[in-house]
Amino acid sequence: MLSLISFAHQASAANLIISSQKQQSLSGHFSVYRHSGEPLTLEEARALDAEQAFQPSQADSVAGTNFGLTRDEIWLRLHFSTPADLPERWLLEVAHASLDRVDLYISEDNQVYQEQQSGDLLPFSEQPFQHRHHVFELALQPSQDYSLYLRVASEGTLSVPVTLWQPDALWQQDQLSYSLLSAYYGLLVALLIYNLFLYLSLRDPLYLTYVAFISALAVGQAGLAGFSGQFLWPDNAYLTNLSPTGGVALAGFFGALFVRGFLGDTPRRLRLNWLMPLISAGYATVFLTAVFWSYYFAAVAVNLLSLVFVISALVMGAVSFYYRQPGARYFVLAWVALLTGVLVISLHNLGVLPSNFLTSNALLVGSALEMLLLALALADRINAIQKARDEAQAQSIKLRQEMVEALEEKERHLERRVVERTEALEKANQELQKSHQLLEYQANHDALTGLANRKLLELHFTKAQKQADQEASSFTVIVADLDQFKQINDTWGHLAGDDILIALARRLQASVTPRDTLARIGGDEFIILLPGLHDHQAAANFCQQLLDKVIKPVFLREGEQITPGISLGYAIYPDDAADIEQLVNLADKAMYQNKLKSIQKF
Repeated sequence: MLSLISFAHQASAANLIISSQKQQSLSGHFSVYRHSGEPLTLEEARALDAEQAFQPSQADSVAGTNFGLTRDEIWLRLHFSTPADLPERWLLEVAHASLDRVDLYISEDNQVYQEQQSGDLLPFSEQPFQHRHHVFELALQPSQDYSLYLRVASEGTLSVPVTLWQPDALWQQDQLSYSLLSAYYGLLVALLIYNLFLYLSLRDPLYLTYVAFISALAVGQAGLAGFSGQFLWPDNAYLTNLSPTGGVALAGFFGALFVRGFLGDTPRRLRLNWLMPLISAGYATVFLTAVFWSYYFAAVAVNLLSLVFVISALVMGAVSFYYRQPGARYFVLAWVALLTGVLVISLHNLGVLPSNFLTSNALLVGSALEMLLLALALADRINAIQKARDEAQAQSIKLRQEMVEALEEKERHLERRVVERTEALEKANQELQKSHQLLEYQANHDALTGLANRKLLELHFTKAQKQADQEASSFTVIVADLDQFKQINDTWGHLAGDDILIALARRLQASVTPRDTLARIGGDEFIILLPGLHDHQAAANFCQQLLDKVIKPVFLREGEQITPGISLGYAIYPDDAADIEQLVNLADKAMYQNKLKSIQKF
């Protein structure tokens, strides 16, 4: 009788029809049952299903199929039908590598259930499909009804994003994801080697601490991405299971020590010199807890402790930036990127944020941005600052000694000597001011054309946006890009390309007013900010006038002449977009559309 009730309930719920698309997300279609205590058998789960104990998942809510950190056993049930033209071979992917146990049960027309098992507690070689995620191969027959159950359990984050793939589509998706992850690990290894060489050169233990931090972070990220089981320890399920929480805990241990060493006097200034060592000891305790006691409690603790670490490091980094400590600006930018990733992944692991591409890969994205922002010249810059400080101090001491010696040697020459030293100091100060002005100019202008660079353009964007918001007015952004500039470089050489860029920059500069901003943001791309241009017709007329003035022959050094083409696109704030980045993107898209039209016309 129970079997008949179960079959009737399943038949009534079989409202999902699998399409013939190469990819289909199933997460929002499951019904869910959470169970605590001894594991359920399939028969017990089906009995509960017949009693309508399973509840529909809320795909649009924070929970969805991300259950956070829980010891509950999660059962997911899906009844579906297949169309007549369905391909037979499919792959079911559960795209969260660190799940301890994933059991799949599937039955055709309520017949015998076929079972497959996966999870990071199984050695990689024993999993049903050799993939960094948990993948099951399905043979689906056309025009059939199926019942599918997933039993999932994990002492770490229990997130179950489920996607049904055709094999070639999953292979194509893997090419993209493996390419991105390869680039990430390439950056990570390069930064690791660079800092290791800095340590061997300078013997500063801070760099060795940073190397240890990167290494541990690589292990933790490998566990989250499923690489530890696939590449590092394919036959050791224990290390594969330990990698995510253990690696992040070790990264936090060394990261806290690195923050304390990098920020120098800031913790003492805030009377928090004890905080980072305490956090580091907390991460060490979490690691030992994961190894010798409870992985679950370690997973909960590492996420909560990471939130404390995020707030503490950001506050002390901001204070260091306020006191203008050397390197603090770059530290804050790089560390904000990394710690934002830690914050997002912690909230995701605790079940506060939903499971999607951004939240699941927050640590990867954050650490990649951190590596890009923490420039390779950081150590040389710090050494240069220290060297300049030592030279200035030595010069100051030398001048003072000369003044004292002159005073003792001859009192009658005191005034003349003082005047000479004063003039020397004034001259040195003038040279210093000139150097400062030159450095400031170089920092805000393009070296080739003398136009504003991206940094200065962003300042003008902020000013224009603020003024427009206050006055309820608008302004126009034009993106200009040379046509076939690479072909010019390849044909005539880079010197000819530079000549063309300089000539066009002068022509563009002559076409705008002092109130406008003309910037070269890289390569052959220019941006014009026009506060006085407020509507589309005026912007279109201005672009046409600009083309008439700019598209003229350019005479090269060899006597040849080239008439370069240029494509323009514009967007108006706030009519087209109220966000500067989106505004520039719209103008850039318009420019590329015009470029394509000119290419097709040609």
